[in-house]
Amino acid sequence: ILLARYLVLPAVGMYLEARENREDTRSEIARYQRLLGQAPALRDAIVRFERTTPLAPFLLAGGNRSLAAAGLQRHLQDAAKEHGVTVLSLRVQNPVGDGPLERIAVDARLRAGTPELRDLLYFFETSRPYLFVEDLSINVRQSRRRTAQAGRLEVRLTLYGLRATESASGRGARNG
Repeated sequence: ILLARYLVLPAVGMYLEARENREDTRSEIARYQRLLGQAPALRDAIVRFERTTPLAPFLLAGGNRSLAAAGLQRHLQDAAKEHGVTVLSLRVQNPVGDGPLERIAVDARLRAGTPELRDLLYFFETSRPYLFVEDLSINVRQSRRRTAQAGRLEVRLTLYGLRATESASGRGARNG
């Protein structure tokens, strides 16, 4: 009886405990193998998420400040051409950072008739990326030939859009 109580029962108890631990370890190994199998898909999802932001359709495109400014200039020139507005000059302002977003602005001098200017401003208001008009100044062009230049306006405006800064978009700090 003493042999059974002090030798056999503890040995059986240790055997059963070891068996239970072995089963737990096997189930944990299987779980970790399943998780490791999901790792490539999770890495791909992280990369996709880092490349895109929920605001991306509303922000200026471009990998850096220069590309964003060039895109804004091209957008303004294309819109002006489409709406019959003459671009007299364009000048890119220095970018202004505001938290995770950066303001990219272009000063423009334009010549247009009233309907063309109205259509151009409406286009900026309703298009994507979101663009904002600031410092709008409209003057009637005076000419000796009033019939040839009737209804022509000299327009000065600042058009700007926003872009994600390099640090906010996860690409690290770079000068652009």
